[in-house]
Amino acid sequence: MSRVAVVGGGLAGLAAAYRLRRLGCEPLVLEAGSTFGGKVQTERAEGLILEEGPDSFLVRKPEVVQLVRELGLAEDLVPLPPGGSGSAIYARGRLHPIPPGLMLGLPTEVWPILRSGLLSPTGKLRAAGDFILPRDRGEGDQPLGQLVARRLGAEVLDRLVAPLLTGIYAGDPWSMSTEATFPQLLELERSDGSLVLGARRLRRRAPKAPAPGPMFMSMRLGLGQITDALLAALPGECLRPGSPVADLQPLERGYRLTIAGGEQLDADGVILTLPAPAAGQLLRDIAPEAAASLFAVPYASLAVTQLAYRPADVPNLKGSGFLVDRAAGLSITACTYVVNKWPHESPGAVLLRCYLGRAGEDPLGVDDETMLAKVREDLRTVLGVRADPWLQRVYRWPAGMPQYTVGHVARMTGVFEQLRQLPALALAGAPYRGVGMPDVVRQANQAAEEVARALAQVDREEESPRMN
Repeated sequence: MSRVAVVGGGLAGLAAAYRLRRLGCEPLVLEAGSTFGGKVQTERAEGLILEEGPDSFLVRKPEVVQLVRELGLAEDLVPLPPGGSGSAIYARGRLHPIPPGLMLGLPTEVWPILRSGLLSPTGKLRAAGDFILPRDRGEGDQPLGQLVARRLGAEVLDRLVAPLLTGIYAGDPWSMSTEATFPQLLELERSDGSLVLGARRLRRRAPKAPAPGPMFMSMRLGLGQITDALLAALPGECLRPGSPVADLQPLERGYRLTIAGGEQLDADGVILTLPAPAAGQLLRDIAPEAAASLFAVPYASLAVTQLAYRPADVPNLKGSGFLVDRAAGLSITACTYVVNKWPHESPGAVLLRCYLGRAGEDPLGVDDETMLAKVREDLRTVLGVRADPWLQRVYRWPAGMPQYTVGHVARMTGVFEQLRQLPALALAGAPYRGVGMPDVVRQANQAAEEVARALAQVDREEESPRMN
Protein backbone atom coordinates (compact mmCIF):
# COMPACT_ATOMS: atom_id res chain seq x y z
CA MET A 1 0.00 0.00 0.00
CA SER A 2 1.23 3.50 -0.84
CA ARG A 3 1.72 5.70 2.18
CA VAL A 4 0.18 9.18 2.02
CA ALA A 5 0.88 11.84 4.62
CA VAL A 6 -2.18 13.97 5.32
CA VAL A 7 -1.01 17.18 6.98
CA GLY A 8 -3.80 18.61 9.13
CA GLY A 9 -6.44 16.74 11.09
CA GLY A 10 -9.54 18.86 10.58
CA LEU A 11 -12.59 17.76 8.61
CA ALA A 12 -10.69 17.96 5.31
CA GLY A 13 -7.80 15.89 6.62
CA LEU A 14 -9.96 13.21 8.19
CA ALA A 15 -12.23 12.97 5.15
CA ALA A 16 -9.19 12.71 2.86
CA ALA A 17 -7.67 9.97 5.02
CA TYR A 18 -10.96 8.07 5.05
CA ARG A 19 -11.20 8.28 1.25
CA LEU A 20 -7.55 7.24 0.81
CA ARG A 21 -8.16 4.03 2.76
CA ARG A 22 -11.15 3.23 0.57
CA LEU A 23 -8.91 3.75 -2.45
CA GLY A 24 -6.29 1.30 -1.16
CA CYS A 25 -3.75 3.75 0.27
CA GLU A 26 -2.30 3.95 3.77
CA PRO A 27 -2.87 7.44 5.23
CA LEU A 28 -0.96 8.99 8.08
CA VAL A 29 -2.72 12.06 9.53
CA LEU A 30 -0.26 14.52 11.06
CA GLU A 31 -2.06 17.01 13.30
CA ALA A 32 -0.20 19.81 15.05
CA GLY A 33 -2.63 20.05 17.97
CA SER A 34 -3.77 17.56 20.52
CA THR A 35 -7.23 16.98 19.07
CA PHE A 36 -8.68 16.25 15.65
CA GLY A 37 -11.70 17.71 13.89
CA GLY A 38 -10.62 21.31 13.31
CA LYS A 39 -13.59 23.65 13.63
CA VAL A 40 -16.11 20.80 13.62
CA GLN A 41 -16.27 20.40 17.38
CA THR A 42 -19.23 19.63 19.62
CA GLU A 43 -19.36 20.02 23.39
CA ARG A 44 -22.06 18.07 25.22
CA ALA A 45 -22.81 19.56 28.64
CA GLU A 46 -25.77 19.81 31.03
CA GLY A 47 -27.95 17.90 28.58
CA LEU A 48 -27.21 20.39 25.79
CA ILE A 49 -25.42 19.97 22.46
CA LEU A 50 -23.12 22.95 21.97
CA GLU A 51 -21.62 23.43 18.53
CA GLU A 52 -18.28 25.20 18.73
CA GLY A 53 -17.95 25.84 14.99
CA PRO A 54 -20.51 25.25 12.23
CA ASP A 55 -23.97 24.10 13.30
CA SER A 56 -25.33 22.60 10.06
CA PHE A 57 -24.55 21.77 6.46
CA LEU A 58 -26.22 22.49 3.14
CA VAL A 59 -28.12 19.52 1.74
CA ARG A 60 -28.20 20.47 -1.95
CA LYS A 61 -24.46 19.88 -2.00
CA PRO A 62 -24.54 16.12 -1.31
CA GLU A 63 -21.02 15.35 -0.12
CA VAL A 64 -21.65 15.42 3.64
CA VAL A 65 -24.89 13.44 3.40
CA GLN A 66 -23.12 10.83 1.29
CA LEU A 67 -20.25 10.65 3.78
CA VAL A 68 -22.65 10.28 6.71
CA ARG A 69 -24.39 7.40 4.95
CA GLU A 70 -21.07 5.70 4.21
CA LEU A 71 -20.21 5.99 7.90
CA GLY A 72 -23.47 4.24 8.84
CA LEU A 73 -25.01 7.32 10.48
CA ALA A 74 -27.92 7.96 8.12
CA GLU A 75 -30.46 7.42 10.91
CA ASP A 76 -28.80 10.20 12.91
CA LEU A 77 -29.32 12.91 10.27
CA VAL A 78 -31.59 15.65 11.62
CA PRO A 79 -33.42 17.85 9.07
CA LEU A 80 -34.21 21.48 9.76
CA PRO A 81 -37.72 21.47 11.30
CA PRO A 82 -40.52 23.52 9.70
CA GLY A 83 -40.45 26.05 12.53
CA GLY A 84 -36.68 26.45 12.31
CA SER A 85 -36.59 28.58 9.19
CA GLY A 86 -37.26 32.25 8.65
CA SER A 87 -34.69 34.81 9.73
CA ALA A 88 -34.75 38.52 10.46
CA ILE A 89 -32.28 41.38 10.13
CA TYR A 90 -31.74 43.85 12.95
CA ALA A 91 -31.53 47.32 11.40
CA ARG A 92 -32.82 50.81 12.14
CA GLY A 93 -33.47 49.84 15.77
CA ARG A 94 -35.67 46.76 15.30
CA LEU A 95 -36.00 43.33 13.76
CA HIS A 96 -37.25 43.11 10.18
CA PRO A 97 -38.24 39.76 8.68
CA ILE A 98 -36.12 38.92 5.66
CA PRO A 99 -38.41 39.49 2.66
CA PRO A 100 -39.57 36.30 0.94
CA GLY A 101 -38.57 35.48 -2.58
CA LEU A 102 -34.82 36.04 -2.26
CA MET A 103 -32.44 34.18 -4.54
CA LEU A 104 -28.68 34.51 -4.30
CA GLY A 105 -29.44 37.11 -1.61
CA LEU A 106 -31.34 39.26 -4.13
CA PRO A 107 -35.04 40.11 -4.26
CA THR A 108 -36.98 38.42 -7.07
CA GLU A 109 -40.34 40.01 -6.20
CA VAL A 110 -41.11 43.71 -5.88
CA TRP A 111 -43.94 43.79 -3.33
CA PRO A 112 -42.13 42.06 -0.44
CA ILE A 113 -39.36 44.65 -0.73
CA LEU A 114 -41.82 47.56 -0.93
CA ARG A 115 -43.61 46.32 2.20
CA SER A 116 -40.40 45.70 4.13
CA GLY A 117 -39.22 48.20 6.70
CA LEU A 118 -35.60 47.32 5.99
CA LEU A 119 -35.24 50.00 3.33
CA SER A 120 -36.16 53.68 3.43
CA PRO A 121 -38.41 55.05 0.66
CA THR A 122 -35.29 56.49 -0.96
CA GLY A 123 -33.55 53.12 -0.74
CA LYS A 124 -36.52 51.37 -2.36
CA LEU A 125 -36.60 53.90 -5.18
CA ARG A 126 -32.86 53.49 -5.72
CA ALA A 127 -33.22 49.70 -5.84
CA ALA A 128 -35.63 50.10 -8.76
CA GLY A 129 -32.73 51.53 -10.75
CA ASP A 130 -31.64 47.94 -11.37
CA PHE A 131 -34.39 47.69 -14.00
CA ILE A 132 -33.14 50.62 -16.10
CA LEU A 133 -29.40 51.03 -15.50
CA PRO A 134 -27.15 49.93 -18.38
CA ARG A 135 -25.49 46.58 -17.93
CA ASP A 136 -21.77 46.21 -17.37
CA ARG A 137 -20.39 43.91 -20.06
CA GLY A 138 -16.91 43.90 -18.59
CA GLU A 139 -15.06 40.65 -18.05
CA GLY A 140 -13.28 39.48 -14.94
CA ASP A 141 -13.87 39.58 -11.22
CA GLN A 142 -15.09 42.52 -9.16
CA PRO A 143 -15.99 43.25 -5.52
CA LEU A 144 -19.43 41.90 -4.67
CA GLY A 145 -20.27 45.11 -2.82
CA GLN A 146 -19.41 47.18 -5.88
CA LEU A 147 -21.71 45.10 -8.09
CA VAL A 148 -24.70 45.12 -5.72
CA ALA A 149 -24.38 48.81 -4.81
CA ARG A 150 -24.06 49.80 -8.47
CA ARG A 151 -27.17 47.89 -9.47
CA LEU A 152 -29.41 48.16 -6.38
CA GLY A 153 -27.95 50.90 -4.21
CA ALA A 154 -26.10 51.16 -0.91
CA GLU A 155 -29.13 50.39 1.28
CA VAL A 156 -29.81 47.00 -0.34
CA LEU A 157 -26.13 46.19 0.05
CA ASP A 158 -25.77 47.37 3.65
CA ARG A 159 -29.10 46.26 5.10
CA LEU A 160 -29.90 43.11 3.16
CA VAL A 161 -27.00 41.60 1.26
CA ALA A 162 -24.07 42.43 3.59
CA PRO A 163 -25.65 40.85 6.71
CA LEU A 164 -26.31 37.68 4.74
CA LEU A 165 -22.72 37.63 3.48
CA THR A 166 -21.37 38.18 6.98
CA GLY A 167 -23.35 35.17 8.14
CA ILE A 168 -21.74 32.97 5.48
CA TYR A 169 -18.24 34.37 4.97
CA ALA A 170 -17.67 36.93 7.76
CA GLY A 171 -16.47 39.05 4.86
CA ASP A 172 -16.29 42.64 3.72
CA PRO A 173 -18.42 42.93 0.56
CA TRP A 174 -16.16 45.69 -0.79
CA SER A 175 -13.22 43.29 -1.01
CA MET A 176 -15.10 40.01 -1.45
CA SER A 177 -14.74 38.28 -4.79
CA THR A 178 -18.00 37.93 -6.71
CA GLU A 179 -16.47 35.21 -8.87
CA ALA A 180 -15.50 33.11 -5.84
CA THR A 181 -18.72 33.56 -3.84
CA PHE A 182 -21.67 34.29 -6.16
CA PRO A 183 -20.38 33.93 -9.74
CA GLN A 184 -23.97 33.72 -11.03
CA LEU A 185 -24.40 37.45 -10.33
CA LEU A 186 -21.78 38.39 -12.92
CA GLU A 187 -23.58 36.34 -15.54
CA LEU A 188 -27.01 37.70 -14.55
CA GLU A 189 -26.00 41.28 -15.26
CA ARG A 190 -24.36 40.37 -18.55
CA SER A 191 -27.25 38.20 -19.76
CA ASP A 192 -30.32 39.95 -18.30
CA GLY A 193 -29.12 43.48 -17.66
CA SER A 194 -30.84 43.36 -14.26
CA LEU A 195 -29.87 41.34 -11.19
CA VAL A 196 -33.48 41.19 -9.99
CA LEU A 197 -34.91 40.06 -13.33
CA GLY A 198 -32.10 37.55 -13.77
CA ALA A 199 -32.59 36.10 -10.29
CA ARG A 200 -36.35 35.90 -10.94
CA ARG A 201 -35.71 34.02 -14.19
CA LEU A 202 -33.45 31.51 -12.43
CA ARG A 203 -35.98 31.01 -9.66
CA ARG A 204 -38.86 30.39 -12.06
CA ARG A 205 -36.83 28.01 -14.19
CA ALA A 206 -35.53 26.00 -11.24
CA PRO A 207 -36.83 22.43 -11.43
CA LYS A 208 -39.78 21.80 -9.16
CA ALA A 209 -39.01 18.93 -6.83
CA PRO A 210 -42.05 16.75 -6.14
CA ALA A 211 -41.31 16.72 -2.42
CA PRO A 212 -38.70 19.37 -1.55
CA GLY A 213 -36.58 18.35 1.37
CA PRO A 214 -34.85 20.45 4.03
CA MET A 215 -32.22 22.97 3.01
CA PHE A 216 -29.98 22.22 6.02
CA MET A 217 -29.27 19.22 8.22
CA SER A 218 -27.44 18.52 11.45
CA MET A 219 -26.72 15.38 13.46
CA ARG A 220 -28.48 13.84 16.44
CA LEU A 221 -25.38 14.23 18.64
CA GLY A 222 -24.03 17.35 16.90
CA LEU A 223 -21.70 17.70 13.94
CA GLY A 224 -18.81 16.36 16.01
CA GLN A 225 -20.48 12.99 15.52
CA ILE A 226 -19.19 13.04 11.94
CA THR A 227 -15.56 13.66 12.86
CA ASP A 228 -15.84 11.14 15.71
CA ALA A 229 -17.03 8.54 13.19
CA LEU A 230 -14.20 9.38 10.80
CA LEU A 231 -11.68 8.93 13.61
CA ALA A 232 -13.27 5.60 14.56
CA ALA A 233 -13.00 4.46 10.93
CA LEU A 234 -9.24 5.11 10.88
CA PRO A 235 -6.82 2.75 12.65
CA GLY A 236 -5.00 4.29 15.57
CA GLU A 237 -1.64 4.00 13.84
CA CYS A 238 -2.95 6.34 11.12
CA LEU A 239 -3.40 9.21 13.58
CA ARG A 240 -0.52 11.34 14.91
CA PRO A 241 -1.61 14.25 17.14
CA GLY A 242 1.02 16.67 18.39
CA SER A 243 2.96 16.37 15.13
CA PRO A 244 3.39 19.77 13.46
CA VAL A 245 5.16 19.48 10.13
CA ALA A 246 8.00 21.97 9.84
CA ASP A 247 9.43 21.11 6.43
CA LEU A 248 8.52 19.29 3.22
CA GLN A 249 11.03 18.22 0.58
CA PRO A 250 10.74 16.05 -2.52
CA LEU A 251 12.55 12.72 -2.88
CA GLU A 252 13.26 10.66 -6.01
CA ARG A 253 9.92 9.04 -5.25
CA GLY A 254 7.67 10.76 -2.73
CA TYR A 255 8.44 13.32 -0.07
CA ARG A 256 10.28 13.71 3.23
CA LEU A 257 8.42 15.49 6.00
CA THR A 258 10.22 16.87 9.01
CA ILE A 259 8.25 17.08 12.23
CA ALA A 260 9.00 19.96 14.60
CA GLY A 261 11.71 18.56 16.84
CA GLY A 262 13.59 16.84 14.04
CA GLU A 263 11.80 13.54 13.36
CA GLN A 264 11.65 12.72 9.64
CA LEU A 265 8.99 10.69 7.84
CA ASP A 266 8.92 9.57 4.22
CA ALA A 267 5.69 9.25 2.25
CA ASP A 268 4.79 8.38 -1.32
CA GLY A 269 2.24 11.20 -1.49
CA VAL A 270 1.11 14.23 0.50
CA ILE A 271 -2.20 16.01 0.99
CA LEU A 272 -2.04 19.42 2.69
CA THR A 273 -5.24 20.42 4.52
CA LEU A 274 -3.76 23.37 6.39
CA PRO A 275 -4.68 27.06 6.54
CA ALA A 276 -3.34 28.78 3.45
CA PRO A 277 -0.32 30.52 5.06
CA ALA A 278 0.74 27.28 6.79
CA ALA A 279 0.46 25.38 3.50
CA GLY A 280 2.47 28.15 1.84
CA GLN A 281 5.20 27.76 4.43
CA LEU A 282 5.65 24.09 3.53
CA LEU A 283 5.58 24.81 -0.21
CA ARG A 284 7.95 27.78 -0.14
CA ASP A 285 10.95 25.76 -1.43
CA ILE A 286 9.25 23.40 -3.87
CA ALA A 287 6.48 25.64 -5.28
CA PRO A 288 7.43 29.24 -4.48
CA GLU A 289 4.84 30.88 -6.77
CA ALA A 290 2.01 28.83 -5.27
CA ALA A 291 3.34 29.61 -1.79
CA ALA A 292 3.24 33.35 -2.50
CA SER A 293 -0.45 33.14 -3.46
CA LEU A 294 -1.24 31.13 -0.34
CA PHE A 295 0.56 33.60 1.90
CA ALA A 296 -1.71 36.31 0.47
CA VAL A 297 -5.00 34.72 1.59
CA PRO A 298 -6.35 36.92 4.44
CA TYR A 299 -8.34 35.61 7.40
CA ALA A 300 -10.96 36.95 9.81
CA SER A 301 -11.04 35.98 13.48
CA LEU A 302 -14.32 34.80 14.96
CA ALA A 303 -15.94 33.86 18.23
CA VAL A 304 -18.98 31.68 18.86
CA THR A 305 -20.89 32.08 22.12
CA GLN A 306 -23.62 29.86 23.54
CA LEU A 307 -26.04 31.11 26.20
CA ALA A 308 -28.74 28.92 27.77
CA TYR A 309 -31.82 30.47 29.45
CA ARG A 310 -34.93 29.19 31.18
CA PRO A 311 -37.88 29.10 28.74
CA ALA A 312 -39.82 31.65 30.80
CA ASP A 313 -36.97 34.16 30.46
CA VAL A 314 -36.97 34.28 26.64
CA PRO A 315 -40.54 33.84 25.38
CA ASN A 316 -42.01 34.11 21.89
CA LEU A 317 -38.96 33.58 19.72
CA LYS A 318 -40.00 33.15 16.09
CA GLY A 319 -37.94 31.74 13.25
CA SER A 320 -34.32 30.65 13.27
CA GLY A 321 -32.63 33.87 14.44
CA PHE A 322 -31.41 37.20 13.16
CA LEU A 323 -28.54 38.86 11.33
CA VAL A 324 -27.21 42.32 12.15
CA ASP A 325 -26.75 45.40 9.99
CA ARG A 326 -23.20 46.62 10.61
CA ALA A 327 -24.50 50.17 11.14
CA ALA A 328 -26.62 48.96 14.08
CA GLY A 329 -23.58 49.24 16.35
CA LEU A 330 -23.89 45.81 18.01
CA SER A 331 -20.99 43.55 18.93
CA ILE A 332 -22.64 40.41 17.58
CA THR A 333 -23.06 39.78 13.86
CA ALA A 334 -25.82 37.18 14.14
CA CYS A 335 -27.82 35.09 16.59
CA THR A 336 -29.28 31.62 16.06
CA TYR A 337 -32.31 30.50 18.05
CA VAL A 338 -31.04 26.98 18.59
CA VAL A 339 -34.22 26.17 20.51
CA ASN A 340 -36.16 26.66 17.24
CA LYS A 341 -33.60 25.69 14.62
CA TRP A 342 -32.28 22.54 16.28
CA PRO A 343 -34.59 21.79 19.25
CA HIS A 344 -32.94 18.41 19.87
CA GLU A 345 -29.81 20.32 20.97
CA SER A 346 -31.48 22.26 23.81
CA PRO A 347 -34.14 20.15 25.56
CA GLY A 348 -35.81 22.17 28.32
CA ALA A 349 -33.78 25.29 27.60
CA VAL A 350 -33.69 28.28 25.29
CA LEU A 351 -30.25 28.07 23.76
CA LEU A 352 -29.01 31.15 21.87
CA ARG A 353 -25.89 30.97 19.76
CA CYS A 354 -24.31 34.34 18.98
CA TYR A 355 -21.45 35.11 16.63
CA LEU A 356 -18.82 37.84 16.77
CA GLY A 357 -16.24 38.90 14.22
CA ARG A 358 -16.02 39.85 10.56
CA ALA A 359 -13.35 41.07 8.16
CA GLY A 360 -11.74 44.22 9.53
CA GLU A 361 -12.71 43.47 13.14
CA ASP A 362 -11.06 41.31 15.79
CA PRO A 363 -13.45 40.24 18.56
CA LEU A 364 -10.81 38.23 20.41
CA GLY A 365 -8.99 41.09 22.15
CA VAL A 366 -11.12 40.84 25.31
CA ASP A 367 -11.51 38.15 27.96
CA ASP A 368 -14.47 35.78 27.99
CA GLU A 369 -16.45 37.64 30.62
CA THR A 370 -16.17 40.96 28.79
CA MET A 371 -17.20 39.31 25.53
CA LEU A 372 -20.19 37.61 27.16
CA ALA A 373 -21.26 40.88 28.79
CA LYS A 374 -21.33 42.49 25.33
CA VAL A 375 -23.39 39.59 23.98
CA ARG A 376 -25.89 39.81 26.84
CA GLU A 377 -26.23 43.55 26.31
CA ASP A 378 -26.96 43.00 22.61
CA LEU A 379 -29.58 40.38 23.45
CA ARG A 380 -31.23 42.88 25.82
CA THR A 381 -31.25 45.46 23.03
CA VAL A 382 -32.67 43.20 20.34
CA LEU A 383 -34.80 40.64 22.23
CA GLY A 384 -35.39 42.34 25.58
CA VAL A 385 -33.70 39.47 27.46
CA ARG A 386 -32.91 40.67 30.98
CA ALA A 387 -32.42 37.41 32.85
CA ASP A 388 -29.01 35.85 33.36
CA PRO A 389 -28.24 32.67 31.40
CA TRP A 390 -27.65 29.55 33.44
CA LEU A 391 -24.93 28.34 31.08
CA GLN A 392 -22.45 30.34 29.00
CA ARG A 393 -19.65 29.30 26.65
CA VAL A 394 -17.12 31.10 24.44
CA TYR A 395 -15.34 29.35 21.58
CA ARG A 396 -12.54 31.34 19.97
CA TRP A 397 -11.36 30.91 16.40
CA PRO A 398 -8.35 33.17 15.71
CA ALA A 399 -7.86 33.55 11.94
CA GLY A 400 -10.79 31.17 11.64
CA MET A 401 -12.39 32.21 8.35
CA PRO A 402 -10.48 32.56 5.06
CA GLN A 403 -11.47 35.54 2.96
CA TYR A 404 -12.11 35.13 -0.75
CA THR A 405 -10.96 38.53 -1.98
CA VAL A 406 -11.12 39.81 -5.56
CA GLY A 407 -9.03 37.58 -7.83
CA HIS A 408 -9.25 34.55 -5.53
CA VAL A 409 -10.40 32.13 -8.24
CA ALA A 410 -7.57 33.11 -10.58
CA ARG A 411 -4.99 32.87 -7.80
CA MET A 412 -6.19 29.43 -6.68
CA THR A 413 -6.32 28.23 -10.29
CA GLY A 414 -2.68 29.22 -10.56
CA VAL A 415 -1.85 27.44 -7.29
CA PHE A 416 -3.45 24.18 -8.38
CA GLU A 417 -1.82 24.35 -11.82
CA GLN A 418 1.59 24.75 -10.19
CA LEU A 419 0.96 21.86 -7.81
CA ARG A 420 0.19 19.56 -10.75
CA GLN A 421 3.92 19.72 -11.46
CA LEU A 422 4.54 17.98 -8.13
CA PRO A 423 3.66 14.28 -8.32
CA ALA A 424 1.14 12.94 -5.80
CA LEU A 425 0.81 16.21 -3.89
CA ALA A 426 -2.60 17.86 -3.40
CA LEU A 427 -4.31 20.63 -1.46
CA ALA A 428 -7.76 20.67 0.16
CA GLY A 429 -9.73 22.77 2.63
CA ALA A 430 -11.80 25.87 3.23
CA PRO A 431 -9.19 28.44 2.09
CA TYR A 432 -9.20 27.17 -1.47
CA ARG A 433 -12.45 26.25 -3.24
CA GLY A 434 -15.38 26.58 -0.87
CA VAL A 435 -15.80 27.17 2.87
CA GLY A 436 -18.87 25.05 3.69
CA MET A 437 -18.66 21.51 5.05
CA PRO A 438 -19.81 19.92 1.75
CA ASP A 439 -17.21 22.00 -0.15
CA VAL A 440 -14.49 20.85 2.22
CA VAL A 441 -15.47 17.17 1.92
CA ARG A 442 -15.65 17.48 -1.88
CA GLN A 443 -12.13 18.92 -1.98
CA ALA A 444 -10.88 16.17 0.35
CA ASN A 445 -12.37 13.47 -1.89
CA GLN A 446 -10.86 15.06 -4.99
CA ALA A 447 -7.43 15.37 -3.36
CA ALA A 448 -7.48 11.73 -2.25
CA GLU A 449 -8.52 10.55 -5.70
CA GLU A 450 -5.85 12.66 -7.44
CA VAL A 451 -3.08 11.37 -5.19
CA ALA A 452 -4.23 7.75 -5.39
CA ARG A 453 -4.44 7.99 -9.18
CA ALA A 454 -0.96 9.53 -9.41
CA LEU A 455 0.53 6.81 -7.21
CA ALA A 456 -1.17 4.08 -9.25
CA GLN A 457 0.36 5.58 -12.39
CA VAL A 458 3.83 5.59 -10.80
CA ASP A 459 3.36 1.95 -9.79
CA ARG A 460 2.42 1.01 -13.36
CA GLU A 461 5.42 2.83 -14.77
CA GLU A 462 7.77 1.12 -12.32
CA GLU A 463 6.22 -2.29 -12.96
CA SER A 464 6.48 -2.08 -16.72
CA PRO A 465 10.31 -2.26 -16.99
CA ARG A 466 10.41 -5.19 -14.56
CA MET A 467 7.90 -7.14 -16.64
CA ASN A 468 9.93 -6.52 -19.79
